[in-house]
Amino acid sequence: MAHIIGGIAASHTPTIGFAYDRNKRDDPVWAPIFENFAPLAAWLAEKRPDVMVMIYNDHVTSFFFDHYSAFALGVGPEWSVADEGGGARDLPPVKGHPQLASHIGHSLMADEFDMSFFQHRALDHGCFSPLSVLCPHEPEWPVSIVPLQMGVLQFPIPTSRRFYKLGQALRRAIESYPEDLRVAIVGTGGLSHQVHGERAGFNNPDWDARFLDLFERDPE
Repeated sequence: MAHIIGGIAASHTPTIGFAYDRNKRDDPVWAPIFENFAPLAAWLAEKRPDVMVMIYNDHVTSFFFDHYSAFALGVGPEWSVADEGGGARDLPPVKGHPQLASHIGHSLMADEFDMSFFQHRALDHGCFSPLSVLCPHEPEWPVSIVPLQMGVLQFPIPTSRRFYKLGQALRRAIESYPEDLRVAIVGTGGLSHQVHGERAGFNNPDWDARFLDLFERDPE
């Protein structure tokens, strides 16, 4: 039976991937970010999950607004890096886990989540920005992934409670998978950041810290 060994959360931005690729990990501007990724990478290296379920949002790279589902599950055997306008990053494709993905899809549908499914699509920085910092990848990745894309860029979007219930259903789905797998959950995105408008580029760290504290102690 599959079991969840833990969950981690990490930011994703294209610039983290660019900084990694350009060996800016010791640059004074970038070093604090990579230092905070280091304990997560060490934890993954120690626990050695078989599969990572990557919960992320696409940035109108693999999907467009003519078909942008609320919950889209990747069920393919392999995932390559998307070209987001400046050429694809020099990273190898990462293996998928179609059997676990299919099981999760059936279980979520049985739990009354209307899922969309995809394969043969390249994944953008929502997945590969944190993944490339969290895991070694030469000559290949040490883990398979199941990508779960959250449609949060086009209204109407699911409520926070709906996402919370999805997380509960996802746990039931994984833990009911009959094969012995070690599964890690990776939630990646951002909290208070605004990507356009008058507060573009600014964060509210106090609000973020309060949110994360409540998320851990009192999610309801």
